[in-house]
Amino acid sequence: MGTPRLNLGVRGRLGELRAYRELVWNLTLRDLRLKYKGSSLGVAWSLLNPLLTMAIYTAVFSLFLRAVKLPHYWALVLGGILAWTFLANSLTQATVSFVRNPSLISKVYFPIESLPISMVLANLVNFLIPLFLLVIVLFVAGIHLGASLVLLPVIVLAQLCLTMGLAMALASLTVYFRDVEHFLTLGLQLAFYLTPVLYPLDPRAIGAGAAKFIPYAELNPLAWYFQSYHAVLYYGTWPDIRFFGPMLASSVIALVGGYAIFLRLRDRLPEEV
Repeated sequence: MGTPRLNLGVRGRLGELRAYRELVWNLTLRDLRLKYKGSSLGVAWSLLNPLLTMAIYTAVFSLFLRAVKLPHYWALVLGGILAWTFLANSLTQATVSFVRNPSLISKVYFPIESLPISMVLANLVNFLIPLFLLVIVLFVAGIHLGASLVLLPVIVLAQLCLTMGLAMALASLTVYFRDVEHFLTLGLQLAFYLTPVLYPLDPRAIGAGAAKFIPYAELNPLAWYFQSYHAVLYYGTWPDIRFFGPMLASSVIALVGGYAIFLRLRDRLPEEV
């Protein structure tokens, strides 16, 4: 039996999702198992991949190009790579979560937003494990981590809200416009270099030539998140309020807006998928 049209309000939808929270948990575990099924290293890949990527980018930007001049540059790169991987993998996987489960959506009734949500949560687990280990490594390496570290869970939660909202919106739109998946791939590649993942928005670190573009880079909403990560995990300082405030606001807007788009398109999704 397909998903029926239910005239539930937003509160009713959220209550229904809460009632199916065990399903969300089981779907999250399923996504984690599928990711590492048949792998001898299992969850260790969530550590090895960012480490290898960090080593490559550190060598290219710090040693070969000498584009960034920072002590312990690897620490800044690794923190940025972990946060970016969480965002990119979540969106890439969640975007096709509806179109790749047509029989499940059309034959079984459940809150279908559970599909993109579970994929984001699975990637969150893959993010939190190496992030926790990174904090330990930073302490061992003698990199200054101040009291601002208490804001790390807030930044992670803000990024989770942003990712959840974007995931639900993109998953819904992909059902109607299948090219969204391909545009997302190109967009993420471009956004990676336009966002301060591998560098801080600090003229002392990136040189005068690149510094003239900092005012434009600060307009990128993703920059607010990564500047906050850099402040807490690398500099050991409190995030700049110019970034931290808009980051919190944009995370709420993205979550509410993404869910609103999903609700607007939800009734016809089983028919279109």
